Amino acid sequence: MKQPKIPEHSLPVRYLVLAAMLVPLLAIGRVAGPLWPHVIIAGLVIGLGHWYSYHFLARDTRLVRGLMFIALHLAVGWLLVGLASGWAVPQAQFAIFTQAITSFDLRYRRSLFNTLIHSLATLYVAASLSRTYELGLYLLLFGGFVLAAFFVAGRESGLTEATLRPQTPAATLTANRSKRSMTLFGLGFGAIALVAIFAVFIFTPRFANNPIVPPFSLNIPLSGGVTSEIINPGVPLVQINGWSNQKGDYFFGFDSNLDLRYRGGLSDEVVMYVRSPSHSYWRSHSFDFYDGVAWSQSDKTITKIESRGGVYFQLDQPLGLASGQADAPEAQEIVQSFTIVRDQPNLIFAAYRPSAIFVSAEAMSLDSGDGLRVPERLKPGLTYSVISIRPAFEPAQLRQASTLYPLDISQRYLQLPNNISDRVKTLALRLTDSHDNPYDKIMALNSYLLTEYPYNFFPPPHPSGAEAVDTFLFEDREGFCEQYVSALVVMARTLGIPARLTTGYGAGDYNPVTNYYEVRLSHAHSWAEVYFPGHGWVPFDPTPGWTPQPYPTPVQNFLFANSPLAGLDLPAVPLGAMASAGLTGLAFFAPFFIGAVLLVGIILLVQFLWKRWGKSKVGSTAGHYTPQPDHPVRRFILRMYQQAVNLLARDVALRRNAWETFAEYADRVSGVPALTRLSQAAEVAAYRPEAPDERLRAEAEAALTALRSDLTQR
Repeated sequence: MKQPKIPEHSLPVRYLVLAAMLVPLLAIGRVAGPLWPHVIIAGLVIGLGHWYSYHFLARDTRLVRGLMFIALHLAVGWLLVGLASGWAVPQAQFAIFTQAITSFDLRYRRSLFNTLIHSLATLYVAASLSRTYELGLYLLLFGGFVLAAFFVAGRESGLTEATLRPQTPAATLTANRSKRSMTLFGLGFGAIALVAIFAVFIFTPRFANNPIVPPFSLNIPLSGGVTSEIINPGVPLVQINGWSNQKGDYFFGFDSNLDLRYRGGLSDEVVMYVRSPSHSYWRSHSFDFYDGVAWSQSDKTITKIESRGGVYFQLDQPLGLASGQADAPEAQEIVQSFTIVRDQPNLIFAAYRPSAIFVSAEAMSLDSGDGLRVPERLKPGLTYSVISIRPAFEPAQLRQASTLYPLDISQRYLQLPNNISDRVKTLALRLTDSHDNPYDKIMALNSYLLTEYPYNFFPPPHPSGAEAVDTFLFEDREGFCEQYVSALVVMARTLGIPARLTTGYGAGDYNPVTNYYEVRLSHAHSWAEVYFPGHGWVPFDPTPGWTPQPYPTPVQNFLFANSPLAGLDLPAVPLGAMASAGLTGLAFFAPFFIGAVLLVGIILLVQFLWKRWGKSKVGSTAGHYTPQPDHPVRRFILRMYQQAVNLLARDVALRRNAWETFAEYADRVSGVPALTRLSQAAEVAAYRPEAPDERLRAEAEAALTALRSDLTQR
């Protein structure tokens, strides 16, 4: 039978639900700064809606519901316009607006608790935008308010029932048991809700598919024209050979030239947050010309990319493909969103190979080394998104690749200065002599560099007039990533294999709670790209100490998809991949599992002790006793007693209080011997395990008759 709707009169429950509803709004405001005006307005409207719902519980709300119906349709229209116009996170705006609108119809407890589900959805939107552990604070606040709301609601439900049925011991018992059970229900349901909240945000994979409109910020667009020079806000005015400030804020690879004589450590400051379903390096641009100590771009030509609406730039084909090469039809699209925290060069960082960019910019250009540039430096607060087409480089296919290179490739990417030493060329030949194809030759060079040379940010100062690769391989025998990559590219070119040096950032530190990669200055990196006819530019990383992933891993559409193992080559069998990734995910989430188990265990223990405590109080009060087996004589005697209580209740002074036992009530109502005899019979009927006999039944009936006679004579 459907329960009737009862208006919610409890102010504590309403206050707690209101507090829980405001927490996701605060989270949205913190993670999406431009939405603060929306958040403030929605918070005020929600408060007004709660006030109206409470003060007009019994009023006909058809007019208000009609206005709500119209407002909800306007909110849907707002969402559609926002998606089409590129507003800042229109989904979040829709979530908070609809909750503000529906808050005017929260007259019932069921409605109050249903709106918490809406709040949970709003908090999920905030989680999808959050990049720090601050989200955990909002989760705890929301969960705490939800738990408290269910606890108070359950307790007040029990008190209400106790007030409605206080007349008999059995009724009092039922009310108190209901009070305890409702309180326990509130605690249990709230605890389950709390666990569910964390499960939703921690265990639900997000960004596994391509969103309709990837996120980007619609602030003042990057204006002006794109030049052939890279704008880097951190470049020092003077670079001194061999000198370093140990923890600088500038990576010298993000410039128009890369000088191998410069030594520089980098700080651990976060420069950007990246959300991506795939583990990858974030590529910026490449260098092709080497003069013995520095790299540069020999071709300063830039090509303008046509914009669609000032925010969407579509490339003719993904970068890095071979001439005339097309993508495989089953190639995966990888969508990444980048949020800039510190000033960065006017370079678009992206997973290899980018095909489309969502960024608020007046112009974008492509340089000759497959780098994307915008008019101004990337400023803090800027968000842009990139769609990349994941390449699938199969070693067997690369081994079969042709060695007939296009003329423009060989002329540009086989260039070497005249001072490359014979011992560099001899080493390259010795390491690759046993291989008959470029792929295995590159792998041999790569493995040698990975194992024979220790990494050092601060190798000795570069000797004047010396060639950098020779010095690294035979004199210093230690160095940093640009020296490893330069050695690989130069040795590859001595073998007639086109190669180039590429810069960008490593993947960063993946945060499994926020689902963001936290990219720091110290993650600035360089790697090599080698040209294979029919396949395009294939990346290789010869630097030790890095997890090599210069192009995206496959997108995993299962739980723990973004665990550290997602960056490895997992078995082809889906079950094996899921198990491998799942074990690593479980290692991180073990504390959450343990916490949930402990929470459930505590709830069960409290429930058990509460029941035991109730049983230990048998007979102490009318509200705590063990009910005896049902029996006709037992029911008859208790009914006689209730009739006596009802007769006496006609006099206000003689009414029985809910907390009084049989004996306490009889002692208070002095001068009524019949009530004393009836109370004694009722005690036997209520508490004695054995059923009362007919003699006690007759005594109870006689006592009630005497009581009626006595009251009639008064």
